Order: sequence, then structure tokens, then C-alpha cells
Amino acid sequence: MTPSNTDQIFPVFIGVWVILGLFSAAFFFLNKNAPLKRKFWPPFVVVTGVLFVGFAVVMDIPAQMLVVMVPAVALITYLNMRAVQFCNACGATAMSQNPFVKPAFCAKCGGKLGQ
Repeated sequence: MTPSNTDQIFPVFIGVWVILGLFSAAFFFLNKNAPLKRKFWPPFVVVTGVLFVGFAVVMDIPAQMLVVMVPAVALITYLNMRAVQFCNACGATAMSQNPFVKPAFCAKCGGKLGQ
């Protein structure tokens, strides 16, 4: 019995996701440079979404699932880009609890958010 493509790729998928999680936590929550974070957030979120769909394709998920997955990942990517702001005053990363509404004020310093 030979291992399936999914059995071979899934550990790589988990490893990449752990590395992305650690990197993003360090960069977006510990770094206080709001303009730098603002510059890297959109490409990071898009690349992460593309990577997720890419892993699904490599793991041979059925085409019917891709028809649902691709628009769902696109929507989640858009909502993630919209729900996160970076405070110019303190550099904090502010995430809205409601992904349909941008945060208006920084939870850390109370400063007004907006680009």
C-alpha cells in the first residue's frame, strides 16, 4: 500500500501553517512599525489564502470542493484585510470583532484608527 498524496503533503501543510502563525504573530503583534505592517499585511493575507488553496489542490481535493473553497477563501481574505488596522500612535495591531466593520479606535491606546 502506497501513501496517498494527502498523507505526504499534510505534514508539510501543518509545518508551513505553524511557521506562518509564529511569523505573523511575531511580526504583526510584536512589531510597532505601523507603516511597515500596513505595507506587508495585504500581500501576506493574499499569499496565505493562495497557499491554502494551493495545498488543497496538491492534496487532490475534489473539484466540487474547490468551486466552494476558492470563493470562500477569497471572501475570508477580503474580510481579514478589512478587519485589521494598525495604530499610528502606538503601532498596535487592532482587529475588529465584527469582520464587516473596520475597527475605529485602538484597543491599546484609544487612538483613532484610519489610514
